[in-house]
Amino acid sequence: MNGYLSLGSNLGNRLNYLIAALDALNNHGVKILKNSSIYETKASEVDMSQPRYLNIVLRISTKASPFELLDICHKLEKSLGRKRPYKHSPRTIDIDILMLDDIYLNTPSLIVPHPRMELRAFVIYPLYEIAPELILPSGKHILEVKKTFDNAEILAIWKIQDEDLKQQKKKDYSS
Repeated sequence: MNGYLSLGSNLGNRLNYLIAALDALNNHGVKILKNSSIYETKASEVDMSQPRYLNIVLRISTKASPFELLDICHKLEKSLGRKRPYKHSPRTIDIDILMLDDIYLNTPSLIVPHPRMELRAFVIYPLYEIAPELILPSGKHILEVKKTFDNAEILAIWKIQDEDLKQQKKKDYSS
């Protein structure tokens, strides 16, 4: 099964959490086929001020079922210190399943495709970078959706290649 994941972090050494999540995904049978640049963004969908996020989107391949993939993501979040005191709280790591092949699910624990992905610049910009021809679940071309956003939410884009991620781990990208 192929698909897309969105990862974000806005607590602690944000880049280290992203790198640790990428490593852990690989170690749990989730092959990363392609990754976007890292996007530094303002926190969105929140009422109070929060630290900036680092976000990345991945094109993945896995033999796990959608529910097994969700379980892997939740276990990795927990192992990396994710706490959920309230909705949209700051987090060390957040891993969202965006799309999985032509799979549509609507259950209490998992909705695929992600129901708010087309409303989030921090998802659409990096997703467009790695899949510029993608047709989204709404039937719209991703560029059409990207053009609806004011890019003020995007503060910086780090063009980091796969092989460079490990080198970047040594730098301090704390929020």
